[in-house]
Amino acid sequence: MLNLQYVTEEVYTFENEEDIIKAISLDQFQPGTFNPLNKSISYKINHNKCIRLRDLIFWIESDFIRIHLGQLLYLILSILQKVEDIENKGIEHNYLDLNRIWIQLSEISQYPSLIYQFLDYSIHFTGYNCSLKDQDLYQQQASIKIKEIIKIIIDKCFNRIQLKKNNNNQEIRNQIYQQILQPIIDLCNSNQSINIIIEYIKQKLNDYNYQYNQNNKLIQSLNIDDNDNDYIGSKRYKLIQKVNNDIKQIIQFGQKYGIIIIEYLLNYSIPRIANNLKSYSLIDYQKKALKQQNIQNERYKELTNMIEQHIQDGVKYHLDEYSNYYKFDINQQEIKQLEQEIINSILQSPQVKYFYNTYWFQQNEQIVNYIFAAITKISKKEIEDKLETLFIHKILLLIIDLI
Repeated sequence: MLNLQYVTEEVYTFENEEDIIKAISLDQFQPGTFNPLNKSISYKINHNKCIRLRDLIFWIESDFIRIHLGQLLYLILSILQKVEDIENKGIEHNYLDLNRIWIQLSEISQYPSLIYQFLDYSIHFTGYNCSLKDQDLYQQQASIKIKEIIKIIIDKCFNRIQLKKNNNNQEIRNQIYQQILQPIIDLCNSNQSINIIIEYIKQKLNDYNYQYNQNNKLIQSLNIDDNDNDYIGSKRYKLIQKVNNDIKQIIQFGQKYGIIIIEYLLNYSIPRIANNLKSYSLIDYQKKALKQQNIQNERYKELTNMIEQHIQDGVKYHLDEYSNYYKFDINQQEIKQLEQEIINSILQSPQVKYFYNTYWFQQNEQIVNYIFAAITKISKKEIEDKLETLFIHKILLLIIDLI
């Protein structure tokens, strides 16, 4: 089993308090910290127990972990059933994506590894009611968006699925793809309800004798899945301990820099480990970490400069507006202090913290623009609130002087 011993904090904003309370009460994913004042919810996520769907896809696509076709179909089925369940109960998730779908492993589950493992889990969603985006994410009903996500899962994962030797040549693989997976894609491209896709997958699992018994060697597999390679005792099995030690070393090293660097180092290392399991060599952590840290620092500096200019312009505009009603003397020092308080508040806001949930967001070269677009929506209120506090203070001083 792989051993990803690290914890992240995921922060999401929400727009409607009643809707988010209903959603998280139903979803039951990790103890969340609910903050109604700044309209945010945060989760402490143990990555040894919870797997982000985007991470799982990346590991499979990189040929790092083994997963049966039966397990892949069951994963797709489970995600579809989750969407159907929440919508049947009146819960909307209009901003679903690969980063907001989580696989929470049960106590009896193994962890994905270099060899096939027994996986027992529940599916959970985060980001209900959160419109913040790190890409061109737009509002879309979950039962529609999930079809796009299912196509991504199939596209990125099927080529890494190992089948029985007599099924593993390209011609037969193509036939299996056409018989099992292409109809799922066709259903996703149609206006059919997700229930139709669910029933189709259930039928295929039954047709190909899907096995779920943990005590059976052919766990969670179809009768066309690989049943010879990559089990206990295989060549890949013998490398698990070494890979685990190296992954642990990567995480421990990255902890001095923070979660973004940990995930950057993992995302950089995993494909390189997978491509040459027998003789890979570890990267120069210090060099890679410092390089990425410099990128993070430059982006943060760029973001801070953009926010400073935006706040300075906003404060000046509002002071000019208020000057028509109030005739207080406000010196430059007070203005600078006011601006800095607003900037600090914005940089610590959930709207900014959201974009540091995962390295996947920071991969995007346009991330600074996405963050800036998010904070411009809250900056007006921040400026107005801080100015109101300042004016109340001035009025109180004036009253005291008059007394």
